[in-house]
Amino acid sequence: MTAPVQTSKSHRVLIVEDEGLIAADIARRLEMLGHRVTGIASTAQEASALAAEADVVLLDIHLDGPRDGIDAAMEIRARYQVPVIFLTAHADRTTLDRAKLAGPYGYLVKPLGPAALQAALEMAVYKHALSRQLEEQEAWLRTTLASVAEAVVVADAGGHVLLLNRTAETLTGWTQAEAKGRALDSVLPLLAAQGGSSVAGDLATLAMLRDDVVTDGRAVHLAARGGNTVEIEASVAPVKSCSGSLGVVVTLRDVGPRRWQENQLRQAQRMEAAGRLAASVVNDYSHLLGIIRNQGARLLAQFGEYSPARRAIEEIEQAATAADQITRRLASFGTRQAMHAEILSLNAVLRGLAKPIESVAGQRIAVTVHKTTGIGRIRADQEHLEQAIMNLVLHACAITPPGGALRLETGSSRNGHGRVSLTISYSGEEQDIDRLFDPSGEPETGLALAVAHAIVMEQEGHISASRAKQGGTQVEMLFPVAMEESGGAAAQPPSKTPTILLVDPREGVRMHLQNILEAGGYRLLEALSPEEAIALGELHEGSLDLLVADDEDAAVVTAALRANHPEMQELRVVQGPETALSELRRPFTERALVERIGALLTRAPERDAPDDVPDHLSNGAAAAISS
Repeated sequence: MTAPVQTSKSHRVLIVEDEGLIAADIARRLEMLGHRVTGIASTAQEASALAAEADVVLLDIHLDGPRDGIDAAMEIRARYQVPVIFLTAHADRTTLDRAKLAGPYGYLVKPLGPAALQAALEMAVYKHALSRQLEEQEAWLRTTLASVAEAVVVADAGGHVLLLNRTAETLTGWTQAEAKGRALDSVLPLLAAQGGSSVAGDLATLAMLRDDVVTDGRAVHLAARGGNTVEIEASVAPVKSCSGSLGVVVTLRDVGPRRWQENQLRQAQRMEAAGRLAASVVNDYSHLLGIIRNQGARLLAQFGEYSPARRAIEEIEQAATAADQITRRLASFGTRQAMHAEILSLNAVLRGLAKPIESVAGQRIAVTVHKTTGIGRIRADQEHLEQAIMNLVLHACAITPPGGALRLETGSSRNGHGRVSLTISYSGEEQDIDRLFDPSGEPETGLALAVAHAIVMEQEGHISASRAKQGGTQVEMLFPVAMEESGGAAAQPPSKTPTILLVDPREGVRMHLQNILEAGGYRLLEALSPEEAIALGELHEGSLDLLVADDEDAAVVTAALRANHPEMQELRVVQGPETALSELRRPFTERALVERIGALLTRAPERDAPDDVPDHLSNGAAAAISS
């Protein structure tokens, strides 16, 4: 008996051949070469069932049955990733073209010789291992590319887009499927600051020409799909192989947030310098003004009522008084003011300023106030914050032409997590927007905007001004979301924002409850009386989830609105002991109110029993809302 030929490695081989004698001969040859035959199949179905145990499959293209060897090879490759070597005695061009689609690792013509069989097995296993290694590397690179913070766009040597990562899709507005095959300049319209045509194609050509990374040192803007313009930094790196240039990789970095932070730092440095200067000169000027006023008073006492010099001395005294007021303002600007910080809702602050803002704007400016619910609360001094807002509003109204618009809007910050924003947009155009908050010599607003800036910074916030896209000016104030006294983060809005209808005739109580409920992520509708609540409920297009009202008012409102809002629950404010979860005894604390509302909105409406009332909710507490 002939001894098996020793090979570098033994492989498990599945034979798929419908001719029994040929299959047995191939099995004998494999065993002589030192390989192990895991099975012999004669149909495509059997091959698919046995392929999982093999390292290599020797598969005849022409098999009996409804499915041939090519169909079996495609299924084996998809399910098991096992390399396939085709066997055939002859094949036409159509069959060969189909066989290529199955991705075979070899092609042997029967009858098989030992040397050809061994070489085919070794090459198939080697190529398969190399292919798996390349697939793993590609998976690593693809995931890495998708996770980087910079936008990455890959283009071929002809300037056509091949790939965009997720950041690039977000930045450009193009998806991978939409951008693939398009010209680089159409997907990345990179415009120089002075305008003109896109420079993306030029940078790609230059990178391939230099065979090195090219970075555009100019101020470049990306005209993103949808109309947005983003300031970016762009670098282009060529991709080369031994055969020549394959294309380029374009890396884009959004420098808008960095520019914003740099502007904030420069503005803070200028304000700090101005504050120190103001503090250093206030004492000297106050002393000099005191001398002028005292000596002026003495001169007035020496001249008669009708002396020609009296009028000049009176004007000197008036000028000294005005200068003293300016000095006092400089003193307040140059020193940090004592703050009494508390947890506030920006929406509630805006509501309290609604009438003063409308009064300042008058009939010549259209005022719009938009309050976003569920944005969280901030820790700030309410009096100082109101002063900062009104300083900005007064300035905006002063430079906004008649017929212009003023808009105040609260929301969440676009420049980072955990911040609440207040944006003031107005139609007026600022001459030097980069130095808007610098102290100036204008009599009315010379220090008003600088004071507003100082107040916002003292509240650990940020303030910036920019030109609005639709024209005019936009001032944005950012404040960190306050941590509640319990130590947890401010309440986050639920996935579905519940709507609460509040009935209370007291303006102060409604404002306070608005502060609490909107910070908890609820949408609030307010009414002074049951009649107004019924009208609001009938006009409201969405659902009403909860009614909060005194016991008698709740009965009237519920009876009128039950048909339109059958799922609406009640929270009745009562004077006596609580008998159900839907009752809340006055006086109650903020925490008790929020917990009771949350309990009502998360339970089934029919589950209403006196035993559900938490013990601590029936007790009075500090900071209670009383009648």
